[in-house]
Amino acid sequence: EAHFESIGAIAFLTFNRPEARNALTWAMYDALVQACDRVDDDDTLRVFVVRAVGDAFAAGTDIRQFTEFASGDDGIAYERRLDAVIDRLERVSVPTIAQVHGVAAGGGCAIALTCALRVCTPSAQFGVPIARTLGNCLSAASLARLVDLVGPARTKDLLFTGRFLDATEAASLGLVTRIAELDGIDDVVRDLAQSIAANAPLTIR
Repeated sequence: EAHFESIGAIAFLTFNRPEARNALTWAMYDALVQACDRVDDDDTLRVFVVRAVGDAFAAGTDIRQFTEFASGDDGIAYERRLDAVIDRLERVSVPTIAQVHGVAAGGGCAIALTCALRVCTPSAQFGVPIARTLGNCLSAASLARLVDLVGPARTKDLLFTGRFLDATEAASLGLVTRIAELDGIDDVVRDLAQSIAANAPLTIR
């Protein structure tokens, strides 16, 4: 469901569950944490890229993760567990790049927005449509990250309406570093990562 590899100084974690639009299971979240640990443990790695196979980056947490919830406490425990995953990604000691095509929703959006940089295709969409899907709430940490990135007014807009930011709007907000066509995004991300990896690691860190 998620594959880790390194090519030279660049590490990649690829979500590989295209039949489910890369809906995130706990195994995939755990793989992200393990990838972060591997990157931090290897001094030869200078950049970490998170990407996906198929037509979506990650369409949120797999709905089956919620079927065993019996109370509000279970929902809070889920948010705490997700917070721990996102916090680990935020603390990786090298620059992180989210390579986004298609939808990055919910937990997938949190991953993309937590990375230091985002390169996306014109089809990319970023959003947390929980008001019209699960009806749950963001944790305080996830909410604070969203406010930091897009401001309080647009955060309210996104959460109240459940709408998505498309690539153009995301770029206008400074969320997107590059926009590239699907057939060229691998090269754009590789070139960006290589340009970062060639710079002084202490400065980058």
